[in-house]
Amino acid sequence: MKYVLTSIIALAAMVYMGYHLYSMFKTGMTVEPVQSAEISNQLTLTGVIFRDERVVYGTASGGVVRMFSNGEKVSKNAVVAKIYDTLRTEDKTLSRIENDLSILAKSNKISDTSTKNTDAKINKLYYTIRLKSEEGDYATVAEKTEELLILLNRREIIVNARLNFNTEIADLRAQREKIVSAATGEHEDVKTPVSGYFYSYADGYENVFTSEAALKLGYDDLSSLLGRGAEKQSEEDGYAVGKMAQSAVWYLCMKTDRESAAGLSEGKTYPVSFPMASGSEIDFTLERIVTQNGGEGAVLVFSTSTLSADIGSARKQTVSVIQEKTVGLRVPVTAVRTNDEGDIGVYILKNDRTTFRKIQILTEQDGYCLVREFSPDEEGYSEMLHKYDNLVTSGKGLKEQKAEDDGETTEYEIRIFG
Repeated sequence: MKYVLTSIIALAAMVYMGYHLYSMFKTGMTVEPVQSAEISNQLTLTGVIFRDERVVYGTASGGVVRMFSNGEKVSKNAVVAKIYDTLRTEDKTLSRIENDLSILAKSNKISDTSTKNTDAKINKLYYTIRLKSEEGDYATVAEKTEELLILLNRREIIVNARLNFNTEIADLRAQREKIVSAATGEHEDVKTPVSGYFYSYADGYENVFTSEAALKLGYDDLSSLLGRGAEKQSEEDGYAVGKMAQSAVWYLCMKTDRESAAGLSEGKTYPVSFPMASGSEIDFTLERIVTQNGGEGAVLVFSTSTLSADIGSARKQTVSVIQEKTVGLRVPVTAVRTNDEGDIGVYILKNDRTTFRKIQILTEQDGYCLVREFSPDEEGYSEMLHKYDNLVTSGKGLKEQKAEDDGETTEYEIRIFG
């Protein structure tokens, strides 16, 4: 008898589920769980890095084997590199391997998995490279080409559901180790002249884009400094193997217009994201707003003491200054409705019934709005939309079902889906 009863209960459950599945197909109703999201009001600009740096030189040329990673803190007189004469012919190979390793490491770090967004960035970079090539700005071409390679690699991960480029990274490291392990004989130990943070490259602007220059920067000075060009390496100095950032404090300067600058405040902290550095986000303090005399331009001078190996790879960076960030529950605009009482809200599917939930809209963008997420201790919490509610996004001829106190169910037509 027990097994018969169990079978009857199971059959009843199947009939019950089948009825509601049929009802969902009949109404064309679709649902999706409510998720948290954020919308940012931001300025996307080109930032230039200023900081106090000192180039590290070796006295002889040859194959360079660096002992520290980018952004790693190093004490004074530490050996940061070894230069092998027997690796002289392999120096270009080692440099290529280091560059490829850097590109693949950045390619592995993905903050945006949208193919649409990635393709838009690729197209924008492609046209930028073509334009700068026609203008003869080959330094920017080289910089943007590396960014393009990183984006193409990230697209490979997104589209082909690839996990990462760790296999390729391991192969390159094995190649580097094979070359280095073959090095024998005399070598030069290159030591740091000061303590600080090591970076394995020098661009010739170390004495141009200094902290002092950032703090004294006038509106026209940024273009003037960029136009000076990089300093050429002197034979007396030796051969550059990298540089030391002498302080964790560094500056980011960028041009914008007066109207955009008016939306920012000196002394306030803003998150700044670096799209080409895996979407890294760092808090910066706005030190100065320098406006153009008689013009509509402005220069922003930010500072921070947060270091990043990824961000330090190029003097000029595409950055996004986040002026305001709104966090809430993500709701399609098409799902928002007004009930007979005039309340703005949405319909959710709960206990096999469609139920109205009120919402408080914070902002709207790209066909979606963010609504406030209420906490359980707030008044009216039970009437509001909650995270993970099954949001009804579409449907026809739906009925809202409400349970009455006597246990009976009354159906109300949701005319909005008609």
